[in-house]
Amino acid sequence: MKTLELNFRGSDLRIKHLRLKYVNTELTTADVEAIMAQIATAKLFAKDDVNLYAEPLTADVVETTKQTIYPLAVPPVAPVTPVA
Repeated sequence: MKTLELNFRGSDLRIKHLRLKYVNTELTTADVEAIMAQIATAKLFAKDDVNLYAEPLTADVVETTKQTIYPLAVPPVAPVTPVA
């Protein structure tokens, strides 16, 4: 799965991360830069008078894969005969 991770500096100078799943994998640098600028200027995300996404910093595409390293095979269970 590919995730777009947008990194911003908040008005409190702390780094904030916004992770979006199922993104368009054909986004260009200019597209992402414009989107991040819109998020920052819209001031949609605020908490206690702190703009959480005030200044765009970086954007990364993170790709995760799953690999089974220990297959859990369930052994067959022998039928149980009742004791009379």
